[in-house]
Amino acid sequence: MIFSVPLCTRATECAPDRWVTLASIISYMEHCRWQWMKEPALGLLESVHHGYGFYVLNQSIAMNRRFGMGQNVQVRCTLTHMGRSTAEGVQDVIREDGVQLAHCRIRGAWIGPKGQLARIPEQARKAVYQGTLESTRGDPEPGTPDSLFRPPEPLRTGKLDLQLQEIQATEMYEHAVTVRASDLDIFSHVNAANYVRYVADALATRDLSPSLHRAELKYVGQAREGDRLRVCYWDLGDHCHAAHILRDGTTLFQAVVETEPAYSKDPLI
Repeated sequence: MIFSVPLCTRATECAPDRWVTLASIISYMEHCRWQWMKEPALGLLESVHHGYGFYVLNQSIAMNRRFGMGQNVQVRCTLTHMGRSTAEGVQDVIREDGVQLAHCRIRGAWIGPKGQLARIPEQARKAVYQGTLESTRGDPEPGTPDSLFRPPEPLRTGKLDLQLQEIQATEMYEHAVTVRASDLDIFSHVNAANYVRYVADALATRDLSPSLHRAELKYVGQAREGDRLRVCYWDLGDHCHAAHILRDGTTLFQAVVETEPAYSKDPLI
């Protein structure tokens, strides 16, 4: 089963470089998964009404093309494997002509209302799909380079090959974060996109590019409102950085990210 939802990108999802951020793309994919869980044929909806849901454990994500506001896209997902309480799948974002703009591998756990692992309903297992999400590399769309409505920019290969690293750095940097109420999602914890924003903000404090286009992410623990976090990060070279987010010495999140070196925060007007 391939599931998809249509979206039109908004200016509020773009950074000063005028491209949709990686954090926004992560939010698109999460929205798609929630919509997918509402499908009656899966047999998940009644459980969701009673507090069950999928929590992300690992995510590998890459952009194939930069794209800006006003872009009509389809966000798609499909399950590729399902265990007793965990599931794996792939997702992507494609524009109207089928060109893939971003793609992702993801693994999540089915969690009950008390935070415990739960058995995924048997009916949902029928949704496992062994095919692929068809897409094309395609050509850039025509447009005006200096316009706020910029056409998608040709980018790099978008490989999902970054590797998470333990803290083994000769030179490490730190950035302090206090979790705000507005950082929380419907589960009352920091959501995936905001963890990624914390990493991007930390890079920006050293005038490094916060414009991420590729990431390997691991969610270890939950951050709550008022938590004081440390974003510890170090440089890996070739515009790549590793980061751990910690609370009282305990790791909550790990990431390896690649940034866009040509990022600009110059005002547009």
